[in-house]
Amino acid sequence: MIRNAPIFKVTIFGVTICVGLVLAAVAGLAQPTAPQAANTITAALPLTTKSPEARRLVKEALDLYLDKVEQQQSIEILRKAVQVDPDFAMAHEFLAQISLDSAEQVGEQEKAFATRSHASTSEQLVIEWYQDAADHKLISAITKMNDVLNQYPHDKWVVWMTTWWLQSQAQYERVIAVYEHSGITDSPGLMNNIGYNYAYTRQFDKAFAMMDKYVAALPNDSNPQDSYAEILRLAGRFNQSIEHYRASLAINPQFYSSQFGIADTYSLMGDQVRSRKEYEIGFQKFTLPELQQILWKTREAATFVRENDYEAAEHAFQAIADYAHSRQNSQAEADTYRQMAMCQQNPKQALVYLGKAEAATQDGKNALKIAITQELAQILRARVEVALKMGNKEMAKSNLERLTAMSESSNDKLSELAYHGAAGAVLFSEHKYDQAISHLEEDTNNPLSLKLLAAAYQKIGYSAGAKRINETLTNLNDPTLEQALVVTAFRKCGEGSSCNGNAKSASLKR
Repeated sequence: MIRNAPIFKVTIFGVTICVGLVLAAVAGLAQPTAPQAANTITAALPLTTKSPEARRLVKEALDLYLDKVEQQQSIEILRKAVQVDPDFAMAHEFLAQISLDSAEQVGEQEKAFATRSHASTSEQLVIEWYQDAADHKLISAITKMNDVLNQYPHDKWVVWMTTWWLQSQAQYERVIAVYEHSGITDSPGLMNNIGYNYAYTRQFDKAFAMMDKYVAALPNDSNPQDSYAEILRLAGRFNQSIEHYRASLAINPQFYSSQFGIADTYSLMGDQVRSRKEYEIGFQKFTLPELQQILWKTREAATFVRENDYEAAEHAFQAIADYAHSRQNSQAEADTYRQMAMCQQNPKQALVYLGKAEAATQDGKNALKIAITQELAQILRARVEVALKMGNKEMAKSNLERLTAMSESSNDKLSELAYHGAAGAVLFSEHKYDQAISHLEEDTNNPLSLKLLAAAYQKIGYSAGAKRINETLTNLNDPTLEQALVVTAFRKCGEGSSCNGNAKSASLKR
């Protein structure tokens, strides 16, 4: 289990002028920084507080999180620390970053920013970096991140914050570069994170080697087994994955992510009935944090999509949307309605759900501004796809214009990815395959874009490219709705050999 993992995942990469600047800034992290005078580099980020007890609690929480990978205990200790010293800005910031409660994440980030005057200059830089990211000031956020990393390139918490934030931006190669340059080899928490990043870049041999080190570092802990299982699943080694999930539960029967990992794996294996049984065991056995409840309810709903039972899927997703609304979680509610639209056979009803999704983003409760903006970009992309499915080119273009304006002004790569996917779909529908390819190649982890890209390659006679993308699609093993909509059917087509020949609105046919 990768701690504090994003619940609603989309892959990101951007190429417009403003995002090019962002990538240029991030790219600098891949290279070792120039040598600095010894007195300009401090061994560790300071923790400024008037209370020795609060500082002790924060250090205990950080050690538990990175050395023992005990997230829930770390959260509870950080909550105590901010009670002892409400002006402890970095304690609020750390709690904002590792909390599993969306409202707490928002509230603690606000408190960190409000109390930053009590912190050192370096701590203020960290807090402002995360605040800029939350406010969609991505270039400023990256600049501050670079400054912090240059000051503390070997501090494990700075390295963790940097790699975690870059990972949330899908900059997996940059994560690897920062980690390897840090020289840190004894942090189980960083071993965990870097193992996933090796896997995301399909360097599975390195990922497995890192997981072996992680298991050896914490042989009596469930999380290493759980993480190993998830990485094996990404590699398509499903039976081995389930063995490691069961090993995790043998160590700690209360380690709920392993129970749900088993359910996820059976779903990817094609056994949806067994998958739902495993989900129900988990829901009955465990009381889950809100975000985890929504995550696995969403994955359970996707099992019906894999069976082409869209009516059952709609009922399941509606229950999730109602739950998110009752919890005033606007981003989760919006995301759920968007997924309902993606599954909807009737395009008019899909537009109704997208209207509800956009209305939830306007509400904006218990969600960071950046999360709402990113969600809106995904909604606009879905509107474009539904419009193309309806044959309504004007609707498609008007929503693409909105998405274009958003991507140009936001400096956010999630929005950029949504734009590229939507633009590629529009150009593909117009038979402008070369132009479509230039956009779709920027969204190469999204199954919807990959399917269109394979079809576009086939249309221009680039058979080798089509074969390569077909293989990529066939080997996508992430239990998301997009994977359920595209990859399951794609595999049934014989690795795309017959699918690509019928490429009219390829990514839109439900």
